[in-house]
Amino acid sequence: MRVIRFLLASLLCALAMLPARAAWAAIAVTFVEPGQRAWSHTYVNIHVEVSSTLQIARVQAQLGAGSVILTNTGGITYKAGISTFGLPYGEHVLTVTATDVEGTSVSAQRTVFQDQIPTAQVLAPTHEAVAHPSLRLAATCVDDHPADCSIRATANFYDTNPSTSVELARATAALDTVVDLSAYSGRKFDLKFQMVDIHSSMILLGPTIQVETSPLLEPIDEVPGRILDFDGTRILFVKRREELFVLDRATRATTRVMKLPYPYQFNDATRAFLTGAGAVMEVPAPPAIDRPPSAVYEWRHGALLKLAENGRVAFVSGDAMAYSGSGTYVRDLASGTDELALGAALDRPSMDVADDGLFAYVNGRWSLYTRRNGTSTLLATSGDEITRPVTDGINVVFTKILRSGQPQSILATPSGQVPLGVVPVARPEGAQTGAYQLHAGYIAFLKGSRGAEQVWLRTPSGAQHQLSSSTPSQLDDPPARLGHDGISDTGEVMFLTPPKRYLGAAGAAPREIGSQLGHARWFEGAWYVVMGNTLFRVDDGSSGEGEGDGEREGAGEAGGSTGASFASARAALSTMRIGEAGARVASAPAAAPPELPEDELPASSGCALAAQKPGLGGALEAAILATLGLAMAARRRPRLRRDRGGADATPSRRATPQQGSDPPSPRAAGYSCVRASPR
Repeated sequence: MRVIRFLLASLLCALAMLPARAAWAAIAVTFVEPGQRAWSHTYVNIHVEVSSTLQIARVQAQLGAGSVILTNTGGITYKAGISTFGLPYGEHVLTVTATDVEGTSVSAQRTVFQDQIPTAQVLAPTHEAVAHPSLRLAATCVDDHPADCSIRATANFYDTNPSTSVELARATAALDTVVDLSAYSGRKFDLKFQMVDIHSSMILLGPTIQVETSPLLEPIDEVPGRILDFDGTRILFVKRREELFVLDRATRATTRVMKLPYPYQFNDATRAFLTGAGAVMEVPAPPAIDRPPSAVYEWRHGALLKLAENGRVAFVSGDAMAYSGSGTYVRDLASGTDELALGAALDRPSMDVADDGLFAYVNGRWSLYTRRNGTSTLLATSGDEITRPVTDGINVVFTKILRSGQPQSILATPSGQVPLGVVPVARPEGAQTGAYQLHAGYIAFLKGSRGAEQVWLRTPSGAQHQLSSSTPSQLDDPPARLGHDGISDTGEVMFLTPPKRYLGAAGAAPREIGSQLGHARWFEGAWYVVMGNTLFRVDDGSSGEGEGDGEREGAGEAGGSTGASFASARAALSTMRIGEAGARVASAPAAAPPELPEDELPASSGCALAAQKPGLGGALEAAILATLGLAMAARRRPRLRRDRGGADATPSRRATPQQGSDPPSPRAAGYSCVRASPR
């Protein structure tokens, strides 16, 4: 009897425990991320919370044919990411299943909407392009949505307040058109390509475009970057702010001179000059602890030489260069030898050099010297601050800062100082223009009250002529070449009366040449304008004839023929035709493109978007456009797409990088990636 009672009690206890056992084994899966109807293009972040009365053995996510095991990150939290590559456009079910140690499983689901960001490719224009006045716009866009994606090219102007945006062209899938930008002559704008599909938009930042419509400017050459210097046979240019190249204008071959490591960049005031043996440049040094911020290099017969660890380049003229390092030097670029001119290192505004080797400098005690053949001669001294000497080998002009704070332009002569003008002088660092220029015995200078300066010309005989009038004007003087380039052999002066550029000569009315964009330069008997990636030749058939033999006296004197100088310039233009020889171009042995000699970091490459570099060859452009139809037809079929990791990986609209990957740098891509966001 006692046994029967024991068995009944045991049975009742077992039956009583059954509901409790079921409650003990309960599992709950709660989504934190993604939310309902999540949106994705290549990647989905998964974040769930799993509660269970038994230990959880596994939490797994399934999306299409792909699956991933979630990781416990603490407590009841589980996380992972899953790729959506290969999923066709449309809705898909994301299932997360939690399983405990006894095999009990519970699932939760979310709907994921798959829509890939368009794959974009920009074919034109290249960086630093100039519209004269037409511009080719070419891009392709492939999307997984049946309605495809649209391409919009817009011009964004920042010279107005507020800034304005103008749509230039639009197309579906492929854009290839030429737009007329005459309405925006003399202006700059940032070009943007916007790729838009049903659910998102993506913007590729293009180059800054300059618009020039003047018929007097004939484009004679262009490069895939920004021109820094040129001569009769070569062009020195910077590409994507990180590489220097030299273009052989006859063969069209480009040779890389230098590549900077990230994050250093060449800027708009980069000082780089062609030489007979190659080129010289002042550049940021490779990053390192306690390393000075800049250095001076010479690219000589294909070899890259460091001239100064912490140095500055003042100017290069002919075969002479003035620069500073541990001291101040004058370098003979033909022989590759240096002369120590001063034991102290001068800054750039304190020195200049002429093509005949005459070196002008101001020491720390505000004394102006010239130096030739190892001998220094005191030219001027002052109790006031003096700075910015400029010389053409004949004259020396400097700036005296009066105790009142007013700067004054002074011509230094053996018999004394000759005041030229009292004007506000822009500092060389980042300045747009200077206060005077010298060439062949002529001096162009600014004269007048603050904010109302005019351009004047002093001839070799000492006569002064006013070239501009009424509207405030300035010299056409780029920051890296202050004091040079803007005067012809006969005394013509290129100057700016914003927003226009003019050519003036003594006794003749100024002639309008074009907009103020770019910088003009007198070289080998002709006028040129460098603008972005384009080299223009000025050819209007006539110009002021300058002083000549019969010099005219007086300021602003009217009359006189305006044809002689440009006629002679056109006769001399044969020295600058593409492919013909120029002066001081030494032959050099072929050499492999050099890198920075030490500590260069590998450059980041690629763009977070699947954008290709612009400037592709014409054959490649044609192949892309020709096969676009096949690509559009193929996208309707479900397909597995190659995972384009690294530099070509398309980013998530959530801007969430895949685990274990390094964020790509947009620096090396032809176009910068801005954003990819839901519409």
